[in-house]
Amino acid sequence: MNDRNAKVLLREDRYPKGANHPTLHIEYACPCGKGRIIDERVVGFGDYSVWFECKNCERKYDFLTGCGYIWELEEK
Repeated sequence: MNDRNAKVLLREDRYPKGANHPTLHIEYACPCGKGRIIDERVVGFGDYSVWFECKNCERKYDFLTGCGYIWELEEK
């Protein structure tokens, strides 16, 4: 599973307190289907964070990240 083939559950711009630029917030369905993968991107700066909101998948997978906003899951 990666950022291109994961099912998108939510995609929206958010403005954190005091921010002049939006943060793109994307929620994907996790592999087990019980939780979510959260991907936040600061558009124009190339900064991003990706994490699980699922204890099951967090124990089973690691994120491989690359240049740009690319991520992929790898079994531990």
